[in-house]
Amino acid sequence: MRQVLIVVLAISALACASGEDMALLHREITDVQREIQGMRSNAPERQDLTSMENRMKELTEKNMRSNADLAMQVQKLQERMEGLHASLELTTRQLQQISQELAAARSRSTVALPPVTAMPNTDAEGRTGGPPTALAAGAAVGATAVASPGAEMSPDRLYRSAYEDYMRGNYDLAAQGFQDYRRRFPDTELSDNALYWVGECYAAQDLTDEAIQTFSQVLEDYPNSDKGAASQLKKGLLYLNSGDQGQGVVNLQYVVYEHPGTKEADLAREKLRSLGLNIR
Repeated sequence: MRQVLIVVLAISALACASGEDMALLHREITDVQREIQGMRSNAPERQDLTSMENRMKELTEKNMRSNADLAMQVQKLQERMEGLHASLELTTRQLQQISQELAAARSRSTVALPPVTAMPNTDAEGRTGGPPTALAAGAAVGATAVASPGAEMSPDRLYRSAYEDYMRGNYDLAAQGFQDYRRRFPDTELSDNALYWVGECYAAQDLTDEAIQTFSQVLEDYPNSDKGAASQLKKGLLYLNSGDQGQGVVNLQYVVYEHPGTKEADLAREKLRSLGLNIR
């Protein structure tokens, strides 16, 4: 009887122990399920965060490209303003020269004009007599106003004419005009500018090789030219547009390092950043 009682107590104890273990196991399973549910609920948030990061990256790259394009537009506007300023200076000089020529012509006409009575009227039968006609007087005045046919165009007027052709989009005529300027006047302050604008004419016509060669000639023939930075920048951009990224990057880096503090250096730096290259 005592042995039976011991067995019953042992079974009861095991049953109690098994119940506690089962309860503990149930709680652990419940905790694991809650963690799994929490991970599932957080998964969309992580996906949204990744999507937002990708979107921010796209917007950043788009902003950099927009800044580079805006900088190029600003640079073009600045070049146009510089050209207009140069054209205004040339116009002022031309007006001064015309005023001087008119003053000289007036002084010559005052001395050289013959009296009106020196040109008598002629009737239909060839007889002379009567007052001089208005036509005869006008012919006498007009004879002094005719310019000599062999007169050569002044440097300012030739340069201005070529630049006006460029502004109108007549790039062939403009290139010929600037080349004619350099041929006639190779040692003026605008000789390097004329060669630079020849390169711009080629670039506007998508003649990439000719444009690059011309800008290189500016750098070689005029190492101290005020168009040096612009020529180097144009070379880099033309190389990039033609697909030669290596040469393009090298030329843009040269602009940044050799012409610091210029607007061309700022434009080159922005373009390099749009390519993923950070230049200080």
